[in-house]
Amino acid sequence: MPQLAEEHIWVMEEFVSQQKYKKLLRSTVASVALVGAVASVSTTSAEAGGFALREQSAIGQGASFAGIAAGGGLSSMFWNPATLTQVGGMSTESVASFVIPRTDVNLTSGTPTTADPGDVGLDALVPASYMGAQLTEDLFVGLSVNAPYGMATKARNPSGSSFHAATSKIFTMDAKVNIAYRINDAFSVGVGIGAMYTDVRMTAARPGFFSSELKGDDWAPTFSAGVTIKPTDSTTIGIGYRHKTKLVLSGTEFLTLTTPNTNPITANLTLPSTVTVGLRQEISDRFAFLAGFEYTRWSELKDPISINGSVVGTSLLFGYKDGWYASVGGEYKHNENLTLRGGLGWEKSPIPDNHRNLRLPDADRLWASLGASYNVSDKFSVDVGYSHLFIKDDVKVSGSNAFGAYTGTADSAADIVSVAMRYKWKPDPLFANDDPIDRKY
Repeated sequence: MPQLAEEHIWVMEEFVSQQKYKKLLRSTVASVALVGAVASVSTTSAEAGGFALREQSAIGQGASFAGIAAGGGLSSMFWNPATLTQVGGMSTESVASFVIPRTDVNLTSGTPTTADPGDVGLDALVPASYMGAQLTEDLFVGLSVNAPYGMATKARNPSGSSFHAATSKIFTMDAKVNIAYRINDAFSVGVGIGAMYTDVRMTAARPGFFSSELKGDDWAPTFSAGVTIKPTDSTTIGIGYRHKTKLVLSGTEFLTLTTPNTNPITANLTLPSTVTVGLRQEISDRFAFLAGFEYTRWSELKDPISINGSVVGTSLLFGYKDGWYASVGGEYKHNENLTLRGGLGWEKSPIPDNHRNLRLPDADRLWASLGASYNVSDKFSVDVGYSHLFIKDDVKVSGSNAFGAYTGTADSAADIVSVAMRYKWKPDPLFANDDPIDRKY
């Protein structure tokens, strides 16, 4: 979930009284607000570096997502659809993750002078749902519904005399059909094909001066693929790939300054591709070692994003570097019903210092997690996971626009609690083969 940040537009009061500046003010307010709306989609930190939401699995959450691409319930299909072959019969899994962020922004200088926005983070709920069905001995199908990106921001102190107070909300939903095939006991492959809906809404106002509202949305196809490998009975390696997603956001800008004005807008946006590798090594009947590595091609956002149709032409240069996340963890089977887990993760932020601004004061972070699973019955299980994110303190933020420049620092942290319920509806394949063929090798 996002390190959530406030969109600021520095505005000079004296421009209002001067007719020759009204056109400039009108254009700049609209165009900068539009950049903010698109930037919110594509640059809001979501507790996964950049703007992605990693909170898709309570089992993974409890181990800092170490080894999740090698398997961890139905929810592991988000990272690697080939893991479907590890869950036989027909099952469902519902996940709810509660994200409690803190992002304090303190401005050290600004032109014009402005009050600090304070803590701009908003608590959020991230849901995810999964269904898996074993059709035959080796063929599996699954459905997944996720929110892979999202954010919400609101300034705690919107009354500063010279800054623009805004709220922003981003909603995404990725619905995917996943198909996996077990080639033999050592190899499984899987693919996922779906569609993602993205909706951007941003409102901003300075009472008695101006107000603006921005809306944009789009549907786009999504694709994922993966493989699991078992070189030995105690070792599982998983590799998952999520392809980049190209969006063309279209909607409207509504601006009230001297008179109401509505304009259609469009903006092209590419969400990056991700490769995830997971390892699960069974050390004994009770203990398993977990490890994971994730690489995201944030550099695909280097090109400027142009917003077409606004009052003036506008673009935003990302300049991101590729980001990565590494984690290790362990799982302990206390008894037949209770499993305990924990993990640590380190995330390298993709945002270089010269591109860190008030929209996204993203920084390197350490994940520390604990979790557990409990089998209530043969069919029903509950998973819980907790993570605390130690995010680098006093990171520098800076930026400028037509009305001046600013510098400052940001301090962030986050707590995440995930809860999941798993239910086994049917233990056997839907179309069972009475005479299965042994194809181990």
